Order: sequence, then structure tokens, then C-alpha cells
Amino acid sequence: MKKYLLLLVTAFLYAGTASLVLENDAIVGKDNHYTNGLYYVWMSDKNTTFPDILSFIPLEQKNIAFSISHGIFTPKDKKISTVDLDDLPYAGYLNINFLFYKSSPNFFHELGVSIGMVGPSTHADDLQKGFHSLIGHDKPQGWDNQLGDHFISGISYNIGYKTNPIKLQKINLDFTTNAKADLGNFYTGILIGGSARLSSFPMKSFESSGNFIGGSESLLLNYQEKKDFNWALSFGMYYNKFDKYYLIDEAIDKGYHLKKLDYMIGQKVSLDLYWYSFKTSIYLKAVDIYEKSLSSTNEKTGGVSIVWKF
Repeated sequence: MKKYLLLLVTAFLYAGTASLVLENDAIVGKDNHYTNGLYYVWMSDKNTTFPDILSFIPLEQKNIAFSISHGIFTPKDKKISTVDLDDLPYAGYLNINFLFYKSSPNFFHELGVSIGMVGPSTHADDLQKGFHSLIGHDKPQGWDNQLGDHFISGISYNIGYKTNPIKLQKINLDFTTNAKADLGNFYTGILIGGSARLSSFPMKSFESSGNFIGGSESLLLNYQEKKDFNWALSFGMYYNKFDKYYLIDEAIDKGYHLKKLDYMIGQKVSLDLYWYSFKTSIYLKAVDIYEKSLSSTNEKTGGVSIVWKF
């Protein structure tokens, strides 16, 4: 076990690809329930010496990945200090995910195991209050009523397929589809998504449509360095069916007048700019959220991502 841990730490420090993602509803100028996300992802090179967890998958390439996700959730009215039983409670979210990949140029399999926490131990209140002070906004007043500490864990399996690039004169076009299942005490559900991507060079990476919460680790699979300026523009959609969503389910158990979450339909548009070992992405996400009562809301979030290769 110590040998495998040493291999993981060595790979993390000296090889691989990493990304840092910041999402915030302030980018679109509107307060939503999901108000901020901060994600770090590391993906190993394809020749990782870590044990082959997915040895039953007959694909030649093996990678491992690691991610840390931090999210902040609030009611829409952040000026009141009392509990609003008709809106989502304050909550902080912290998740650590370990992922194992087997892939080929057109397919990938991803197994994820995660642990984390919801509650004051995530220090979401300190982070949001500090950010609001930095940008000159009023501090949210209701963090004393946030959901208490709760340990979370889960397991996931994700399968993706990417077409070979299609040459359209000087532009390349490819499509990625994926299906993902999650089982855990924070979230249980299934996601089906697809993305279309236009690019200035033939892309080897997978453009998975992503998640409502957390970074999409598979975006780093087969990341390419480019020594000159290049670009890509992608459009993605996904359908996310929920069986369990802790933030709402726990609030209902505490007496909030909320409906259980049924499903989401999300859209994402992203502009990616490549220069040497770096990629900078600017993207917008819109999510239609449907409750069991068939009522729905729409929330929009903007994000900035930086990817670099060691």
C-alpha cells in the first residue's frame, strides 16, 4: 500500500495535467442557489504505473485522476438572517474524488470513488463572506442557519465515446457522448449528455458535457499541448435524473416547504484558447431544474478554467 501511495504522490508532483476551475453566478450578474464552485483536477499521464483497477476493460490506455470540489449554496434572498422555509438552506460542499480510467482514442471508461463533507467544516461561509467583501457586496446574513456537518461518500461509473474529427476545410468537428451513474448518500442519479466541438486542429481529448456540481475530470483525458495559438468552441447538453439530492432531501426532513428534485436539463457553451502547455476556457452554463411537482426554475452560471501540463 505504501508503494502505491508513493507512486501516486510522485506522479502528482512531477507528471500529468491539471486544471483549476472557478464558477460563480456573479459572472452572469444574477444570484442563484448554486452561487460558487472552486475545483482542482489532476490527471496522470497515460503511462501511469498505478495498479490497473479496470483490468476487465480491454482498452490499452490507463490513467488515474484526482479532484477536489468545493461548492457554496444559498437561498436567493441573502439579506435576511432568519430561516426561510420556502427556499434552499445555506450549505457548504466539499468533495474529494479518486478516478480510474481505461480508454482508447474513441472510448473511455471512468470509475470514481469519492468522500467529502457538507456543513460548517467546509468553511463555505468564510469563503463567501470574504469574496463579498473583496468585491464590495453585502455579506450574506443567514449562514448561522446552514445545514450541519454530514459526511458524504459515493461511487460513480462513466462511459464516453468520441468520434474521429471531421475536416471541414480549415475547421475540425467532433462529437462526444457520455452516460454516467452515481450512487451515494449526497447524490444518486444518472446523467446522459452530448457535445459538439469545432476546433482549429484535430482534437484527441473528450468533450464531456459535465455535471451540475464539480469539475468534469474526463476533459483532461488526452489533453494536447500546442506550440502556437489555437482555439475550440463547444456546445453541450445533458439530462440529469435524480433519485437522491441531499441538500433538498435534508431540508425537507427539517421542515422546509420544498419539493424533491426530479431532473435537470443543462446546456453549456465553452470557448477554449490554447497556447503552449496552457488552455484557458471561458464558459456559460444554464440549467433548467424540475421538481417532483413539475414546477421548474432556471439558473445560469459562468466559469473560467485554466489547464496546464507538467
